[in-house]
Parts: sequence; structure tokens; C-alpha cells
Amino acid sequence: MLYFDNVKPFELFTVTNGIRSNADLTVLDGESDCSFKGAIGNCAYFRSVRGKLIRFFRATLDKETIHFEQINEMKTSEISLFNNQPKYFVELSKGAWSVYKYYEKHTEKEGKKFDISEINHLSKYDRQYHRGLLYLFREHSSVSVKRVNGQVVKVEGPLMDATSFYAPPHSDSIYIVNCDRNVLLILNTINLTVSQLNYDPPADCNNHTIVGIHDG
Repeated sequence: MLYFDNVKPFELFTVTNGIRSNADLTVLDGESDCSFKGAIGNCAYFRSVRGKLIRFFRATLDKETIHFEQINEMKTSEISLFNNQPKYFVELSKGAWSVYKYYEKHTEKEGKKFDISEINHLSKYDRQYHRGLLYLFREHSSVSVKRVNGQVVKVEGPLMDATSFYAPPHSDSIYIVNCDRNVLLILNTINLTVSQLNYDPPADCNNHTIVGIHDG
């Protein structure tokens, strides 16, 4: 497990058998701010800010040694991870958004660009990348399913403040569970409709998630 102190002087360390090992963070010298952006596979990602200069860093743990390095190939102003798809992230680079997936070895990535110029405040949407399309979900008083373009679908409606998404790779549906209201929402990605099912929650379990769908 890695621990990060984002107050200068920054510290990144691990504790093994009661022994603390600190990472060499000399590459952060002169940075006014550094924040943890999320983890993909075995890598943790950080962003630093110095004036208008933004840099990204990657940390990996090899036994008790933490390797911390700048990612020179990443020319971007933002990284946004998918909460429910940890190997995917959205990157803004030169005004264009791309969805990337890291492979098992986390040394290669595949990217697909999406035009979301009509979407304001992307961070307010839950995101799901499914069968080549980017789906954006947000809580709203009325139901609206709109194909923004050939790559992006925006879904809004009540109960969309979901805690869990499930999208089987070969399914035409995306399942969204709202465990606070015990409601299962099903987005049909073919005809772009949303159906709603109520269900009884598991006994003595108020906080739950979807891990699979059986027989529909």
C-alpha cells in the first residue's frame, strides 16, 4: 500500500513489516502543488502544477522500492478516471478528449477520440465506456436519453445518482443500481430507453453493488 502526503514537502511512502520506505521525489522540487489522480493497474498517477505548467507522474512499487517518474509522453491538462472501469481513463489533450485503456502489462495503451465539445462540466457525469461508445450519466428531474453524436450518448433522469454500474461486454444493456432507493435502472443501448425495476435489498446489507446478471 502506498501513502501520499500532498502537503509540502511531499511524501510518498510504504510501510512493510513496520519499516517505512520513502520514494525519491526530487523531481517534484519547485512544484507548488501535487495531487493524486488515481490508480490504473499497478500504477498510481499524480499531477503537479507550477504556474501554468502541468506535469504528470507515475509511481510503481517493486517489492519495498517505490519508483517515481515523470511521464514525458503525456501532454495533457487533465486526467479523469472511470470509477467503475479502473483500467480506463479520459484524457484531455490539445482540446480533444480521448478514452484510453491500459493493457495487463500497463505499458501500452489504446486510444479513441471522442467529441464532447457540447458537454459542459464532464466531471459532473458518471461515465461508462461500452462497446465503443462513451455514455454519460447524470441525475436530473426528467428523463432524457440523447445521442450527442455518433460516439457519445448522454443519459439524464431521476435516481441517476447511482453507486454502481454493470455493463457485460456483449450485452445491449447497461445496468445502474441505486442502492439508496433499491432501484435497478436498465439502459437499452439499442433503442436508447431506460426501464426501472424495484428490488428487495440483501438482508442486513444497505451498501451493495452489481457484480453480475443471471438469466436477464
